[in-house]
Amino acid sequence: MDHPLRKNDDGQVTVNVVGHNAPQNTHREHEHHSGQQQEYRGSVDSLSPKKEAGNVNRSRSRVGFALHSDADEADEEKRVIVSDQDDAVSERTPRTGAVNPNFMAEQEEDEEHDRLPPIRRQASKISSSRHHLDGNADPAARHRFHVGSETMMDTLHKPVEMVMNTLRRITSTDSITSHGVRRNSSHVNFRDAPTPRLDGKKKTASFAVESHISMEDVQHELADRATAMQRGISFPCFELFDEDEELDEDRSLPALPAPDMDDPVQVRRSHRRSKARIPSTSVFDQMTARAGSLASLPPHMQRRFSMGFDPLETLPSALNYDEAGGGQRATLDDLRREKENAENELVRQTGNENFVNVDGKLGWIQGVVLWTLQDMWAVQLFLRLAWMNAQAGMGLYTVIVLITLILALLTTLSMSAITTNGDIGVGGTYYMMARSLGPQFGAAIGVIITLANTINVSLNVQGFADLVTALLSKSNLHMINHLDDTRIISVMAIVVLTGFALLGMVIASRLKWLCLLLLLIGVGDVIVGSIVPPNKEDEARGFVGYSSGLFWENFQPAFQPDQFGAQDFMTVFAVFFPSLCGILAGTSITGDLKDPAGAIPKGTIVATLVAAIVYLILGWVSASVTLRHASGSVADLELGNLTHCRFDMSCKDGMINNMEIMGVIGHWEPIIYAAAFASTISTSVGCIHFAPKVFQALCRDNIIPGIHYFGKGYGKHDEPYRGYVLTMLIGVIFLMPSDFQFISNVVSNCYLATFALVNYATFDASFSQAPGWRPIFRYYNMWLSLATAIVCFGFMFALDWKSAIIALGAVGLVYLFVFYKKPQVNWGTSGQANIYRAALTDTYKLQKTPEHVKTYRPQILVLTGLPCVRPALVYMANAITRGTGLLVCGHVMVHEPIADRSTLEQETYKWFFRRKIRAFYEIYAAADTEEGTRALIQTSGLGKLRPNIVMMGYHRNWTNWNEDSMEEYINVIHYAFDSRRGVILFYARDGFDISDVVNFEQLVNDNNISASSTDGSDDTEPDKIQAIPLEVKPTDDPILKARVELAEKLEPGKKKKIVGEIHVWWLYDDGGLTLLVPYLMTQKSPWSGCKLKVFCLIGPDDNADSARYNMLQLLEKFRIAVVDVVAIDIDTQPSQESLDDFNKLIFKYKYENMSARARAPGPATIMESDMLEYGKRTIRSIRLHELLREHSSESVLNVLTMPLPKQNRAATLYLAILDMMTSGLPPTLLIRGNQENVLTYYC
Repeated sequence: MDHPLRKNDDGQVTVNVVGHNAPQNTHREHEHHSGQQQEYRGSVDSLSPKKEAGNVNRSRSRVGFALHSDADEADEEKRVIVSDQDDAVSERTPRTGAVNPNFMAEQEEDEEHDRLPPIRRQASKISSSRHHLDGNADPAARHRFHVGSETMMDTLHKPVEMVMNTLRRITSTDSITSHGVRRNSSHVNFRDAPTPRLDGKKKTASFAVESHISMEDVQHELADRATAMQRGISFPCFELFDEDEELDEDRSLPALPAPDMDDPVQVRRSHRRSKARIPSTSVFDQMTARAGSLASLPPHMQRRFSMGFDPLETLPSALNYDEAGGGQRATLDDLRREKENAENELVRQTGNENFVNVDGKLGWIQGVVLWTLQDMWAVQLFLRLAWMNAQAGMGLYTVIVLITLILALLTTLSMSAITTNGDIGVGGTYYMMARSLGPQFGAAIGVIITLANTINVSLNVQGFADLVTALLSKSNLHMINHLDDTRIISVMAIVVLTGFALLGMVIASRLKWLCLLLLLIGVGDVIVGSIVPPNKEDEARGFVGYSSGLFWENFQPAFQPDQFGAQDFMTVFAVFFPSLCGILAGTSITGDLKDPAGAIPKGTIVATLVAAIVYLILGWVSASVTLRHASGSVADLELGNLTHCRFDMSCKDGMINNMEIMGVIGHWEPIIYAAAFASTISTSVGCIHFAPKVFQALCRDNIIPGIHYFGKGYGKHDEPYRGYVLTMLIGVIFLMPSDFQFISNVVSNCYLATFALVNYATFDASFSQAPGWRPIFRYYNMWLSLATAIVCFGFMFALDWKSAIIALGAVGLVYLFVFYKKPQVNWGTSGQANIYRAALTDTYKLQKTPEHVKTYRPQILVLTGLPCVRPALVYMANAITRGTGLLVCGHVMVHEPIADRSTLEQETYKWFFRRKIRAFYEIYAAADTEEGTRALIQTSGLGKLRPNIVMMGYHRNWTNWNEDSMEEYINVIHYAFDSRRGVILFYARDGFDISDVVNFEQLVNDNNISASSTDGSDDTEPDKIQAIPLEVKPTDDPILKARVELAEKLEPGKKKKIVGEIHVWWLYDDGGLTLLVPYLMTQKSPWSGCKLKVFCLIGPDDNADSARYNMLQLLEKFRIAVVDVVAIDIDTQPSQESLDDFNKLIFKYKYENMSARARAPGPATIMESDMLEYGKRTIRSIRLHELLREHSSESVLNVLTMPLPKQNRAATLYLAILDMMTSGLPPTLLIRGNQENVLTYYC
């Protein structure tokens, strides 16, 4: 038989254009009800055929294109359609609904309905009624209804319902009940989080942990997500096509049943299809019907609907924005769905926030001022104030108070900005910090605030024990010795105070109010007592009354060692600083305030100013009437030797030596003692209450594993009893040294760290310029907040560098731990806003940066369809970019609604994150693959972050494609070149699509298990992680096994390493992309163990040595190491066997070999002019194939300069050339740059 390409007697290859009759094409036959019929089917996403048996497991949209052999042409009516006898095919498949998988078989419908969660059964009943036609209808019409345009309409229903139910159930961290579903698309977590339960009467929330999620429900929802993933597997990738029933491109869409014109809903659908307006009477009837259904709703729900639009529309309401899920708002799908009783959805914004007591009663004075004063008037007021004046002098003491006041006020301004930027939940300061700076900083600040308040309990209890021990010493009473007595008393005191907290906040609050009353009386008693002239005994103890000389003497500093050790400015500052740190107390009772946003700023500022003024007044009073040193002896007073004891440090009285000197100044000493006890008790009780509450909120957020035990609440007030006990135990530990100075240093550094982080949070939130940063309180400045944070950090190290390192070390450890664990929370933090802002700023900067060849990076748009079903294609593209270049996985959805977009994106990104693949996933809905691909090429990326390479899969089964598929495939390549993009075609002998064996249930489950421990967004290199196995089911199909093995071979991971040679056939200069791509691949695993071997063409002088030498010189300049360079000649004649193989490949596509009926110029027809013009080039390609088989059949990867397709020429000829070149080779990359340099040897 003659061939179009053959050798003559002289050994020269000639082009034969004489026509021959085409032999019948051999194809797989399908048994149908009417007999044997040849069938070719293709996915609109794949544009390439798949030879496996028809698989009806996957949910796909169907549009038809088919190739017909000559046998089919005899009877044009013999086309493959869905018929009543298809049940035989359905019985052989594990699932039903091959044509439209959303429709279940009748025998399985009831069973499937029973497995649905209760909240979805009603929706299932409603939707199922739309999937059945009258049994008496024409069978052909019934099946046409299933595959025609109604398929698209009905797929709008179930996928939307599935996504809604999935999002609201699976992606919520809260307990989900059948009567109140919350949706949180920010993360996935199946742990039972404590969920607030709103009380309609009191508008309060309780925190009883209740979970109505059964494992069966969880499995159903995971299955739904897996089904949504399966719906995407048929969409575009150009290497495969499916085997399901398809419509011919020239076949008209099946007709729909005639609508019932008495039914307004069907009338609307009918007119929508014909793009005609609905008559006004129909609109009126529908609105009247909906208004009637609205009347059945409760009155409060009727008021929230707008009758001017859809009755499902809700009016703006604060409940709709309550993050606890208090409001109801219909989803977009419900509003657009043609369904009278569309289901309302609870819209949950973000996070796992819990709110309590949304109807507070306290104003700013009672709720903030008085509450804060109780924490500010602490042990320092009566037991350390005179001592601080004596050491620092009135001048420096005033400076210390003013510095502390300024830091407190500036921090209050910053705190006020945060607190007025939204409602504050349980946890007060911790809550607002965590939601501002993120879980990492939030956990650190939660721990540091808990420690600060816990250690502050120890500080005040230590003062209490010192006072009790001093009183016992005056009466010559003791248990063991002074130190041990103090420890015993302090432990007993903290246990008793914890007991008050355990009894409930009501009793503790009453105790605090009693203490406040005693404090006010004590302050008044000191002022009155200072005016009353002292007696001789008081004078002997150092209280001598007002004196201008004494005032100026005590104005000067006099730092000196005492019973507490050496003293200086910072030691005195450390003792005083915790006294004004009660500014955070107001945030702990936000639920009890009528207007937290207004009360906290105003009340805290007033309380801070009042507390500071009281400290200044009492300090000046004590320094004006009291000596620094006094012997306490009346005899020394009469002899004038009252202060001589200071030389031998034997003084027992005076401001430095007597911590109870305020009792001497007071008019009645017992009142001062009572006030001193009240100050220590009040602050201790407040801190004992505040610290466990903060820690409880931290535990409930589940951002630190292992501490959830302490988040449990008891009683109607949700008391953290376990936290109370933990606070007591930590307090006892810090009481053991019985060192007031040590405790004060630690407490001060903890509060300074808190102040610094609060100020930094305000700066960070303001600097991010996020639209969500809208504080009501405007009297702040972000740069002043930043300066305050820096000053606080400076004071930490100036105060005590050791305790500063400990405090910051604790913060750093917690931060790093949480950062590593990646808790699944989404709180809309300033860090997230800054990431966006920085990315946008850098993108703008990049746009202004001129391009240069030295900064070139491959940025790839790889047409994968659903990435998880073509992993080898994704892995190969990722091996080129490796996180240093842009990688976009494109997915075109043809004739299919994109209601599953959210699920596909979530699961795909989880799949990426688990494998540390730094890629983006783009979905585009289009009428056909070519249109969608063109749109992806045009729109993917931003600014200069746009793909400069289009990568596709290439499969040898192109011979089973129809004409349109071939044309679309070639047109995409042309369009990529027209858009100045390079093109990479990845060839694998067995293809890439593993959708038949992907276990989507396991994939979704593994994604969510992985998401519960990490979000995958860290910067870990793939080389440093374990390879993640594919989620596939066992199979005996050798082709599918080969595809899975190829993907596993290419997967990155520290134990994955390919060893061998990569053969680079750099035949023509395309700018260097053919050489750059394999070089980049060898820099990281799994290709890091491979060496490059370069093949080049000999030059015009036919000197192989010269060509080899020139290439070696060029590679040396490019600094690319290779093991060898081989010069080849493709102008020699190919063997007759190779020519015969090529002739067989193109035989049926030649015009003269086609039947008379099929003859027509087109992209699949090889005309005589094509053979005459490209015959010589084709012969060179055939010779190149022989050289490839000779030199590179054992390489691990071949990289080959891709020949360019010619416009307006036969697509089949070009595809045949590519097929011939790659036939029988290992995985091969066909690369062609855009003729612009991507390599340079200049510095």
